[in-house]
Amino acid sequence: MNTKLRFNVNEFKNRAGSKSFRVSGYNRDGNQVRKNFTDLTEAKIFAQKYEREFLGLPEPTLVSAITQLNDAQLRQAETCFSLLSQKMPTKTPLDAVQWFLDNYRETAIKMPLTDAFTKFIEEKSKLNRRPDTIRDLEDRVGRFCRRHPAKNVSDVRPDDIGSFIDQGKKSGVSKNNDRRVLSGFFNWAAGKGYCAESPVATIEPIKTDRDEPEVLSLADARKLVTAAHTIKEGICEPCIILGLFCAIRPTEIGRLTWDDIDLESKTVTIGAKLAKMRQRRIVAISDNAVEFLMPHAIKKTALRGTNFRSNYDAVKKAAGFGGREGKRAGSLKPLSADVLRHTAISMHLETHQHEGKTAVWAGNSPDIIQRHYKGLVKAADAKEFWSITPASLAGNVIPMDATAVA
Repeated sequence: MNTKLRFNVNEFKNRAGSKSFRVSGYNRDGNQVRKNFTDLTEAKIFAQKYEREFLGLPEPTLVSAITQLNDAQLRQAETCFSLLSQKMPTKTPLDAVQWFLDNYRETAIKMPLTDAFTKFIEEKSKLNRRPDTIRDLEDRVGRFCRRHPAKNVSDVRPDDIGSFIDQGKKSGVSKNNDRRVLSGFFNWAAGKGYCAESPVATIEPIKTDRDEPEVLSLADARKLVTAAHTIKEGICEPCIILGLFCAIRPTEIGRLTWDDIDLESKTVTIGAKLAKMRQRRIVAISDNAVEFLMPHAIKKTALRGTNFRSNYDAVKKAAGFGGREGKRAGSLKPLSADVLRHTAISMHLETHQHEGKTAVWAGNSPDIIQRHYKGLVKAADAKEFWSITPASLAGNVIPMDATAVA
């Protein structure tokens, strides 16, 4: 009998319109084999089974029986197993593929990290970011880029970000600031096509507890004002008075001129270009602050003149506070940069008992005023605080070491 040596797989449509695959052929005894399948792969496996039986070939392993890989793909798979077994015997090709999917970033532009940093700073400068903001970006992003001088933006991984944020002895707030700035840089880079997505996205910010604002006691406030009034004809007095009695931020004071200060109407105008939030606000000047500022307004004393920093350090030291960094040094107490503003807000809130009024005056939100400044000072101290005047300092001049003043 002339038997057929081949089993065919033919596609056809059923009466209902569905597709099927028919295997037909003859076995070694000459009996016809015919069976329909809805799946093409199953039909091919069935056909191969009968061909092997006809030819007397051994039954293959389960893997080779059901695989849909061609010969070239099977050889690649074998190579992958071989390489992993040599280099990383505990890992499988599936582990390798999963890592690749998690970490590979397709980029249209290969951009060196240092070049991207230069473009980033240039663009932020053109967008009129404040000098303080630019300096912060240059410091934090610049340090990270200098740490990886040979990398493209797309090569940076979350582990690189995490190790940078955690390096050194930094507070949780400082670490979050590093994260925030790097997030801005890599989001910008992703928008430019230098990386598919920001590697900072998977880095969680650190949970921090906000400390109560540091405020000066009435006695310390008096000491600081006395020192400012005494040293070098009050060279630092305008700056300290504007911070301590008007709650103006140090950065805002640095941008002010006497044209912004109207002692007749008892107001300081902080324009949108000067204010931290770029929103114009009018700050009322207390009566005692007017008395301190009047002589300086006539002389046009520089609000932050030459050698201001060294002179201010001398004022703080005379009042019993630490130097430029505000850290404790011997018997000197630390003095944070915003302590004058915090003291002014606390005293104003205790005096007026109205968080909305204090918020407008200080350029803040009522919620922040209520949550962070309420109850920090006593009513009696607040009343006396606004009574500190040049006349009240008579006889309280602090002796100074002339060598301490620049």
